[in-house]
Order: sequence, then structure tokens, then C-alpha cells
Amino acid sequence: MKAKGFTLIELAIVIVIIGILVAIAVPRFVDLTGQANQANVDATAASVRSAYAIATVQAKGVPTCDQILGNLDGGTVSGTTWTSADKKTTVSCDADKDTLTISRTGGPSVTLNYNIQ
Repeated sequence: MKAKGFTLIELAIVIVIIGILVAIAVPRFVDLTGQANQANVDATAASVRSAYAIATVQAKGVPTCDQILGNLDGGTVSGTTWTSADKKTTVSCDADKDTLTISRTGGPSVTLNYNIQ
């Protein structure tokens, strides 16, 4: 009668192969969060650029922070700050410095320079 099953060497080889695959795959998945945060900030920056263009047309000149932030959808405006619905992305408007800063909690930020009243 012949014994069936795997030898210790065969099991060790399988474990080593699985370890190599995990070592290759894990760093790729770990970096996805950073890439997702950057993509979110970039998308919000594109929305801010559009909101600025719309506000400029509506104001027939240089818009105010309220006009710019009022053209952003999917969030709430409080003073000179817009906050996304998930509360993780904010757009801060500073008319004195002519800047709009987009930031993500625990992630990157981008500052846009525009003429703002």
C-alpha cells in the first residue's frame, strides 16, 4: 500500500512560493490608499477650477470666496471653508492671499492661486 499526501519538502516549497507572492503583492496594495487620496485631491482641484470659472462669469469679474465655494457640489460651506460630504476633503479660501487650498485628511494638499475678492 502506497501512502498518499505531501512531503514536508513539498509543503515548505509551497509556503516559500506563497511568501514570495505576498512580498510582491502587499506593497502594491499598501500604496493604493495614497494614490486614492491624491486622486481625490486632484479631482476636487478640477472641481474648484470649474467653480472658479463659473463664479467669474456669474460675478462678471473677480469672484468672492462665497461665490466660488457656493458653486461646489456635494458638501457644505461654513464661512470660507467647503467640506465634502464624507468630511475628509476641505477647500479653504483665503481672499487676502488669493489662494484656494484643497486638502485631504491624512493625505496631500494642493494650493491654487486665483484673483479673489
